[in-house]
Amino acid sequence: MTDFNSAPSEKSKQYLFGDMSRQPYQLTIKKGLLAIIVMYACQLFAGVVISYAFKLIDSTGGGDIQIIGLLSVLLSGIMILLLFWWDVHRSGSSFYPQLGLQPSIIKNCKAVLLVVAVLGATHVLAYIYRSVLLPMVDKGGIIGGGSQMFTYIQGTESVPGMIGFLTLALIVGPVMEEVIFRGYFQSSLAKRMPAWAAISITSLVFMAGHSPMVLWPMYFMFSAAWGWIYLRTKSLKMAILIHVLSNLFYTVVGFAGWDILA
Repeated sequence: MTDFNSAPSEKSKQYLFGDMSRQPYQLTIKKGLLAIIVMYACQLFAGVVISYAFKLIDSTGGGDIQIIGLLSVLLSGIMILLLFWWDVHRSGSSFYPQLGLQPSIIKNCKAVLLVVAVLGATHVLAYIYRSVLLPMVDKGGIIGGGSQMFTYIQGTESVPGMIGFLTLALIVGPVMEEVIFRGYFQSSLAKRMPAWAAISITSLVFMAGHSPMVLWPMYFMFSAAWGWIYLRTKSLKMAILIHVLSNLFYTVVGFAGWDILA
């Protein structure tokens, strides 16, 4: 005779409700979009905090807009990486490969060669667009926001400013953007649509977050190339590597005094 007053066994609970404690955390498009929103929210918050701090320090209400911008992006990048660390650790190890937190699926030597080849190809195309095509339509000499910041800080000869810029350009910025755009956003889109569509949409969003608009085709190309590297290797560290190398290239170009192309 069945005892209806007795508590259901653990096996019965798993049959009725499923073993929720063992279900792996799934990356969704909603979460990918949320990552983009959180990134811009952190940037807005950091910008307000840094601007207000400068107003408290400077009674005239002034402030160096480039330094404020640098500190704001640096602070927001650190905030985003801390949130990423928290989200990954609370989601469990099954969440790692969904964000590309795994070794490359192709051998590291081949992956690095692929990164170098794509890096070279994209920078040749960027040079053609920036230094050949744009001057033909009277748009020569235009540089991106990052290069403007670098040029300004280099002109001030501020050592702390340059250290902050290099930290942002070579560490915080590339890691943060690849985590958000490739790790969260592209990965989530790729679960519901073809890879080329996921890369294209991600690159459009990435492009829209950079300035000036005349350089958008170049930013789209870079993002698409990095997205393809991520798709090909399934490893976020390879996407980060090519992003770092790209920024490093333009940093060396800047120090050398040549035309900055991004």
